[in-house]
Amino acid sequence: MLPFDAERLQRAMRAHNADVILATTRHNVRYLTGGYYLSFYARAPQFGGGQYLSVVGIPAAHPESAFYIGRQDGVLNEQDYIEAFGPFWITDRRWITRGPSMSAAAAANAAQVLNEKGLGGGTIAVESSFLPADAFEALRSGLPDASFINATPILGELRAVKRPAELERLRQVHHVTAQAIRAVLTEGRPELTTRQIAGMVRRRIEERGAGFLYVFTNVGPGFLRAPSSMPWGRERPMHVDAGAEMDEYIADIARMGSIGAPPALAMDLFTACLDAQERIRGAVAAGLPCRDLWRIGTEAVTAGRWGRYGRFLAHGLGMVSHEPPEVSEQSRGTLEPSMVLSIETEYLHPDAGHIKSEDTVVVTPTGNEGLGDVARDWCTVPAA
Repeated sequence: MLPFDAERLQRAMRAHNADVILATTRHNVRYLTGGYYLSFYARAPQFGGGQYLSVVGIPAAHPESAFYIGRQDGVLNEQDYIEAFGPFWITDRRWITRGPSMSAAAAANAAQVLNEKGLGGGTIAVESSFLPADAFEALRSGLPDASFINATPILGELRAVKRPAELERLRQVHHVTAQAIRAVLTEGRPELTTRQIAGMVRRRIEERGAGFLYVFTNVGPGFLRAPSSMPWGRERPMHVDAGAEMDEYIADIARMGSIGAPPALAMDLFTACLDAQERIRGAVAAGLPCRDLWRIGTEAVTAGRWGRYGRFLAHGLGMVSHEPPEVSEQSRGTLEPSMVLSIETEYLHPDAGHIKSEDTVVVTPTGNEGLGDVARDWCTVPAA
């Protein structure tokens, strides 16, 4: 069995008139292979004067006849890594050796394979936003009769509906991230700067087994969210918005806290955030047009007393932040079961700062389920 929805991929490729797709990014290679990526280059593809590039090539007409291109030479034998990984569904494997440009060599090899298969004159979907220039030049040189399109929307559409194992990984990384943020907030002291808070968030995420991605920290009033020398202080709202990953799957969570009682204004704005979250989540279900969700969310944060300070954003989340489904006024898509959405409700008030709540949900046939609904309340740390 293929480790992805082949029919969904074929539909997306037909919609874009793609005959073949060439996946070259780490996350898409892992997705299409069922979890494999050469671990030697998992964090740093740069090598010598170029970079490592692996390729998964999938013809639209026959996804099961896919091919894989990796590195095999006297120094590093990728076949050994594949065998250690376990069952690897792609049997047509081709190899490049270490050289001045492994990315160009991989692309030239892919062009040769496509010509062998009689696909060299078709429409080839490549990850154009991520493909090295020398690799693209090698493809164009080796496939002079081909036309090239962007594979990113095709692969995004494929990944938009999550499998059970993906949802479990997303659930784990969101729980870990929420717990890490709460631990840092409860450890807060007035003299700690937002830069120190950011460092603590990173450590708490990593000690829980996740990979740190980023953190925004804000102490109100004011809207600076970059880690700085600004101290937290007493009775000032602290906003922590952090991202983490586990096996490529990403969490994106925002929480609030204060040392001592928070200002009444900040609590009013936070309550408005939570109320908007509940209204939006009450509407999220399979079959809801994405443009309707945009309208519901925008109305939820802009209605009421603080509406002119409100802002709403919802975006897909999985192996990529802001992947499909797209939620905007112009969206043409519809929510489907097992799609995942990050929902952001926030108020930027000059006298309170950046007050925000952000959580992630998975769409179900009749509603939605929270992923990481942990410690969503305001964290008040007793003042010394």
